[in-house]
Amino acid sequence: MRTGSPPDPLLGCREPFEPGVVSPRQVRLLKKWGHTVKKLLVLALVALGGLLVWRKVQADRAELDLWTEATGSEN
Repeated sequence: MRTGSPPDPLLGCREPFEPGVVSPRQVRLLKKWGHTVKKLLVLALVALGGLLVWRKVQADRAELDLWTEATGSEN
C-alpha cells in the first residue's frame, strides 16, 4: 500500500472523482428525487385542500344547526 495517495478504485465499481463532473447515475438519481418531491408536494396540496373542504362543511353544518334551533317551533 502506498502512503500519501488515495487507494486505487476497483475496476468498474466507481469512476475517479473529478470536480464538476456528474455521472449519468447521479443524473438519474436526481431526476428520480425530483419526481418524488413533486409527487409529495401534490399529495400535500391535495390533503390541504381536503382539510379546507372538511372545515367548510363542518362550519356550514354548525351554522345550519344554529338556524334550525333559532327558527324551530317550540313544543
